[in-house]
Amino acid sequence: MQKVNLVILIAVCFWAAGSSAVTDPDPDMLGIYFDMTADENCLTTGASIPFFAYLILTNPTSTTVSGYEFGLDLVVPAGMEGLLFRLADYTFGCGICMPPYVDPMGGDYIVGLASPRPTEPATILHVWQYMLLSVFPVEYYLHATFDPLIPGDLPIVQVEDDALMQVGLSTGGPDIPVATVNTDCVVAAEELSLSRIKALYR
Repeated sequence: MQKVNLVILIAVCFWAAGSSAVTDPDPDMLGIYFDMTADENCLTTGASIPFFAYLILTNPTSTTVSGYEFGLDLVVPAGMEGLLFRLADYTFGCGICMPPYVDPMGGDYIVGLASPRPTEPATILHVWQYMLLSVFPVEYYLHATFDPLIPGDLPIVQVEDDALMQVGLSTGGPDIPVATVNTDCVVAAEELSLSRIKALYR
């Protein structure tokens, strides 16, 4: 695992203090955010400026999380792949971890924590730090792993008594980005459904 820098450690300290503000009101939703309280899934940034992205489980119905698995894809304009760098990839208390450290554009993450972690309204599961060498759009997609423990196209978390549970995505589905950088902002699933309904009557 890459060496955790000082900024990551500071982020962990803030995370340990707890967080309460959550944009998505639905239970057991997974998203990627650029703040630790699950409010900002849209970021505008310049070149050569490191930034953090947080995988957050919002409004969990379980009291603990002991593991999770998900697929991650970062989509950028053709030819820009070499201008995106993942500077850090951090797991909280990793017991058995199989993240794709080599490819900054994503891959399958299968993580078993060394001990169960208590949940809160915005429970940070994973932290990345990225940097772009030029200004271009980035879209983040979450989905199931290539061979999920539960059939389907959604990520999975392991909760009390080692039970496995599929979780929803903050924007409604694996074909919709859960977070964006330097491009149009995505909206929560309920807002997206409402906008689609309105479009039918225009």
